[in-house]
Amino acid sequence: MEKTLGDFVVALRKADLEVSPAETLDAMYALELIGLEDRRLLRDTLSIILAKTPEEKAQFNVCFERFFSFRAFQQTGKQPWQASTGPETGGSGLPSEEHAEETAEERSSRGKRRRDRASAHHNSRLGHLLLTGEEAELALLMTNAAKAVKLENIKTLRERSLYAKRILVHMSMPLLEAEIDRLNHQEDDRSKTTAAMLAQARNYLTEQVRDFVESQYLLIVDGTGDRFLADAVSQTKLTNMQVYYFDHIRQAVRKLANQLAKRHAKRKKLTNRGHLDVRKTLRKNLQFDGMLFDIQWKQIRLERPKVFVLCDVSGSVKNVSRFLLTFLYSLNEVLPKVRAFAFSNDLGEVTELFDRYGLDEAIEMSLDDYGKGSTDYGRAFNRFKEIALSDVDNRSTVIILGDGRNNYFATGSDALKQISGRARQVIWLNPEPRDRWREGDAEMKAYLPHCDHAEVCNSLDDLERMVSRVLRSAQ
Repeated sequence: MEKTLGDFVVALRKADLEVSPAETLDAMYALELIGLEDRRLLRDTLSIILAKTPEEKAQFNVCFERFFSFRAFQQTGKQPWQASTGPETGGSGLPSEEHAEETAEERSSRGKRRRDRASAHHNSRLGHLLLTGEEAELALLMTNAAKAVKLENIKTLRERSLYAKRILVHMSMPLLEAEIDRLNHQEDDRSKTTAAMLAQARNYLTEQVRDFVESQYLLIVDGTGDRFLADAVSQTKLTNMQVYYFDHIRQAVRKLANQLAKRHAKRKKLTNRGHLDVRKTLRKNLQFDGMLFDIQWKQIRLERPKVFVLCDVSGSVKNVSRFLLTFLYSLNEVLPKVRAFAFSNDLGEVTELFDRYGLDEAIEMSLDDYGKGSTDYGRAFNRFKEIALSDVDNRSTVIILGDGRNNYFATGSDALKQISGRARQVIWLNPEPRDRWREGDAEMKAYLPHCDHAEVCNSLDDLERMVSRVLRSAQ
């Protein structure tokens, strides 16, 4: 029971339900009280303990049904190789009078005996279970095989075929294959008919095992059904990303931003406890005859960083800019002072758009307003100086996102030098590989001396790493 509950909790966590160790222990104590006999009582009890919000309860019910239901081999009708298993019928298709009073169990047993007599002799226990329709035993055999091959170690959906093959081998599929081959080489029609029935059953079993592995993947690795896609888009180049995947990327970005916000908010809370200020404590407590009723702390005031982000929104770079802005503005709890600027042939501040409109709408408007024309970094840096240089100070982080391709205009490196001299740090994020930073019209050579950090940034993993660095600088 402990292992089963532990596996179920793992499945819930994969479905993005936050289940703590304490809640797991509470669930274990509850199971000792209610037992496992009443399925509905079990579900409702675990739901009360392990799921908090209405959304979590809905996802909990989905996981519960997947985890505690076994739908493999549950068929609505007979399979082709089981067509002759039913009771003998008269010309009307109804059971004959001789067998009209038989129970369902008696009819099933007699059908199996008839099928055994009709099929040729074979030594495959797996084939026997398939031909006789022993769904419960097949399910148990497959479950035990899955445990033997350690199906719980599956990591990606691409491994489905590999684990399905391992399960089939453990279920003695090679022996069944050998029996089919042997029967096909026999001369009598009965053997050939049996071989054809076994071949149909083999294909059916293979499909059932693949479906079982896929359903287990949804529980073991991807409780929501979206984690595989989210993992894929987090490592795919954003400059290559198709519009179809934008919603998935936005979800992944907001989830990463939420995790970072929680992490750094917790650090801030712990840091603000400070150290005991002995002098202030003694002075405050003179009125209490020296009894320490009013404790004074040396508070460490954390100045949240001011972030200025300059995004090149021309061509393919705009996809990276799109998701960087999404990332930064999703961190408003720990990064409340973000000022955004978009540019291609001209630069303008778009912060007001984020104040007036929704996040996605503001980003699209920024890209539309400033995403036209040939990129001119020199002009962009000089325009930034005019608009915001006076607001840049030693608490400011300036993030520049662009490929540095300046179309052979003036580099504006002097303006960037002035910006760097006033800011705490300048971070340049380039979506191109480093070996292309000096090819053609790329001017990164002129900009690198004025940057504190310059990194390749073309995936969600890169964005997360960069934003973490900005947040750590405020600690």
